[in-house]
Amino acid sequence: MHSFTFSFDYKNSSEFGIYANSYDIIMPPKRERRRTIPFRHGSHVNDNAYFNDRILRLNCFWLSDKLDNLSRAEIREITLWLSARSRLILDVEPDKYYVGELYNTNEFRAYYDKAREDIRTLAGHFELDFVCEPFAYGETVIQPISFGNNGIDYRGTAEAPTLIILRNTGSTPINTIMLTATTLEV
Repeated sequence: MHSFTFSFDYKNSSEFGIYANSYDIIMPPKRERRRTIPFRHGSHVNDNAYFNDRILRLNCFWLSDKLDNLSRAEIREITLWLSARSRLILDVEPDKYYVGELYNTNEFRAYYDKAREDIRTLAGHFELDFVCEPFAYGETVIQPISFGNNGIDYRGTAEAPTLIILRNTGSTPINTIMLTATTLEV
């Protein structure tokens, strides 16, 4: 896989000379749905379909010329940048974002120290594990309702509630409004 950058907390990783060359984007695990009931054969399945958090593991590296010149103050700035809970946008998926935070921040300094020692052999490789909400989000879609098919092209994977705002832009009062909401059956 080719290298890419990522944006987190409104900053791009390239500002710090950090790039990634792979990431895990596996579907988040579903929560346990089966329960064993005493004195009953088999198990009972709950009807929920909820998911646990998603782990996005970015395999990253520093550009060696940037790594060679980083000061302790710059390392603290990078650590501060990565310590937020914010949107994570991967440049390989620019139409989606994840909401999460980095959980292995205590090891970040160790990655930096090890990379500086072995700059010729490791080229500053390290992993960042972002624990994110289960779904990828797309940008909000605003679309006027018209007569006929009103499908909305939402690019996220999260359940997206719909907000309908009706405005009378004419001078004649509207007496009857009929909306029909449907869901697709699986």
